[in-house]
Amino acid sequence: MIRRRRDSGSFMERHRTRIPDRNGDPMDAVSNLFDVAMLIGIGFLVMALSSFGLNELLSQEDITIVKSPGTPEMEIITRVGDKVERFSTTPEQAAGQGLPIGTVYRLEDGQIVWVPE
Repeated sequence: MIRRRRDSGSFMERHRTRIPDRNGDPMDAVSNLFDVAMLIGIGFLVMALSSFGLNELLSQEDITIVKSPGTPEMEIITRVGDKVERFSTTPEQAAGQGLPIGTVYRLEDGQIVWVPE
C-alpha cells in the first residue's frame, strides 16, 4: 500500500496551478454571434428598402411621401433634415367652403399641370 503525505493534496490540486486555463469564457462566442446577427439584420433592412424603391430613405435629402393619395386615409410624411413629420386629415379639416382658383389637367405623359383662371 502506498502512503501519501498529508500536505501534498491530490494529483489535480498539485498540477492545477501549473497549467493555465485555456478554455476561456464560454460566452465570448455569443457576443460575436450577436455582432454578426446585427450586421446581417442591417443588411436585410437595406436590401428591403432598395427592393421597394425607397433608396431616398437612406439618403440625407429632404423627402415627402404621400400615402394613399385621394382617399380619406391619405397621409403626408415629410423629412427635413433629421425631423420627420406626419400629417393626416380628418373629414372636419377637409370640409369647408371655397372658390375655384383654376383647373388641373393630366397630360398624356402623366405630368400634372395647373392652369389658374
